[in-house]
Amino acid sequence: MDVIGWVSTTSVLAVGVLSLLAFWIWKSMAVFKTFEKIGLSGPPPKFLVGNARQLMKMGLLRSFTDWGKKYGKIYGIFFSRTPAFVVSDPDLLRDMMVKNFASFPNRARQEMMDYKPWNDNVTMIRDDHWKHVRSQLSPTFSSGKLKKVIPAITRVIQNLEVFLKEKARTGEEVELESMAGCFAMDAIAGAAFGIHLDSLANPDDPFNVNGHALFHPNRVVVTLIMQFPFLAPIFRFFGVTFIPLKPTNFFQNIVRQALEERRKDEKRYPDFLQLLVDAEKEGGAGGPVDAEIDHSAHLTTSEKWAGRGLTDDEKEANGLMFLVAGYNTTASVLAFTLFNLAGNPQVLRKAQEEVDQKLGTKAVSYGTASELTYLDMCMNESMRLAPPGFLLDREAVEDTELGGYQVKKGTRMMIPIFTIHTDPDFWPEPQKFVPERHTPEAKAARHPFSFMPFGHGPRNCVGMRLAQLEIRMAIATILQHYTPVLCDKSVYPPVVDVSEFKIIAKDDLWVKFKPRN
Repeated sequence: MDVIGWVSTTSVLAVGVLSLLAFWIWKSMAVFKTFEKIGLSGPPPKFLVGNARQLMKMGLLRSFTDWGKKYGKIYGIFFSRTPAFVVSDPDLLRDMMVKNFASFPNRARQEMMDYKPWNDNVTMIRDDHWKHVRSQLSPTFSSGKLKKVIPAITRVIQNLEVFLKEKARTGEEVELESMAGCFAMDAIAGAAFGIHLDSLANPDDPFNVNGHALFHPNRVVVTLIMQFPFLAPIFRFFGVTFIPLKPTNFFQNIVRQALEERRKDEKRYPDFLQLLVDAEKEGGAGGPVDAEIDHSAHLTTSEKWAGRGLTDDEKEANGLMFLVAGYNTTASVLAFTLFNLAGNPQVLRKAQEEVDQKLGTKAVSYGTASELTYLDMCMNESMRLAPPGFLLDREAVEDTELGGYQVKKGTRMMIPIFTIHTDPDFWPEPQKFVPERHTPEAKAARHPFSFMPFGHGPRNCVGMRLAQLEIRMAIATILQHYTPVLCDKSVYPPVVDVSEFKIIAKDDLWVKFKPRN
């Protein structure tokens, strides 16, 4: 090729590349007009990254709270070039999550976790696949089956008592998030996998070490994918994942081995993997489902799913999800509830009086745990101020309408739980810890969608009753024998933030435990 021909070819290629780039930029800018076209306000997006950079700079909790004050209870934002409605109006949430659930049955696609073994868990799957798996899992969290894991929870509580006895004797400060994390890890290991752990006494146990590693995602990957979601499959191609591969492989092997043991062994294991194997043998889960998690009316599927149990991939994925969701929820609520009790001595005394009256000197049981109504109010108020699920999402599966605005198929819907839980329109003096907000009378007078720590509707948290049971039993036992008090390291009220996709206290949660006479 002569020089003139080479220059001509190069020029054509350059013009083509520049044209494609110009077209892509034009399309990107057109996307940013999505909400302007339908008359919906929201924070101005930045070129290419939308509002992602603002979210990361201001933090998730502050961003949605500040935007809610400025733009109201429905507005639009952009994750990179992906438009998303942000909805905190309770009536609209009821429409989206229950009344018009058929238009919003799925969670938004999570590019960061769209790979095995994670993408077959109940929070990731969609449409009929989700309906099938949810219908299989719901019976495993019924009251009758929860009672089967009580021995595992009791054993972990006994280990917690040994730990606290020594701390009370020495007067040493205890960081509650760390302590509650060990308790949650041991409880889920026993309840889900039938594994006996004592992480407080043996922090170097491989299960504990890998468990904590599982909850530390790659921050560089998170930062880049939040701004440029299209990078997710590229990272995976090179073996770079959101959740570290080493602990993922460790727990995947544990689930596989445990499932094989339960298939071959005649011994009955009192854990959730055993219940999943039982469902497999019976051609699908059966038995009663409690009203709180019974959404059978929304779980009708096509004939192809009838009489089918869970696949091995689905069992592994949901076994891993039991670990992650069970750990984060239990650890967070247990730690914040104890800290709020320590920071409010009058509330603490009332909670201890109830424990004394209901339990006396007896160990807490499944039955007595359900009778601790004031303790339950304290737990709910802690979840209001520090909700473990601080941000939920849905995705429209068809063109529809919400609040007078047109919602296109595939649009993401964001639900800022923390913002709703601290909105003065629903909660007077929202930063105060007031358990009486959760009396039956107060709940009846309040919109039910102004408080939803475990979500609402058919896609609420399937394992919420297990988490609540573990937390009630642990706190009741602690209050029987000890009084948590603030110490020199305590910063009360706690300033909450988000780190690695879970809610934390910026200054940690330090207390001392005094033995009761």
